[in-house]
Amino acid sequence: MKMFKRFAAALLAGVMVLAMLTACGGGAGSGASTIGEEFENKYIAAINTLRGENAEKLENDTDLRNKALAQLQKIKDDGTIAVTDANTSIVTPNADGKSVTAVVISVGTKGEPDKGVCQAKEITAESLGEITTEGAGEDAVETMRALKKIGIATKVINGKTYAAIAIEIVQSVS
Repeated sequence: MKMFKRFAAALLAGVMVLAMLTACGGGAGSGASTIGEEFENKYIAAINTLRGENAEKLENDTDLRNKALAQLQKIKDDGTIAVTDANTSIVTPNADGKSVTAVVISVGTKGEPDKGVCQAKEITAESLGEITTEGAGEDAVETMRALKKIGIATKVINGKTYAAIAIEIVQSVS
């Protein structure tokens, strides 16, 4: 039960990170590939700011970024994604027997799911300005400090840019 609670906390952290730092997108905007790169860089910078000056600076981990990109491949041409694909997690026991490594992958979505699908959230030039660390509570800061690795990916589908985040957290099970 304790391990489930920790796993649930890691999953919630992934969803919270994506929701907290992104905003609902509006129109398509121009230069979508540039928007994607800018989003990835700005997102990593915001997380590092939340972690504080004394914390190790995270970079966009290639392996986790590839996992996030694989999740983005599941978005259909109309911008929808199955609810089961929007948030996934992998929990692996560590060799020490005292901890687990949780990898949580979340695709940004908006609105409520309908018939097992949800709408992926579009990243626009306007939403880039809404990535902020303001208003982040102590829980959010502690969650950011617990991250071991992070990978953020963006993908353009039918002229719209979408984002996914993969995070790795090591949790003790004792």
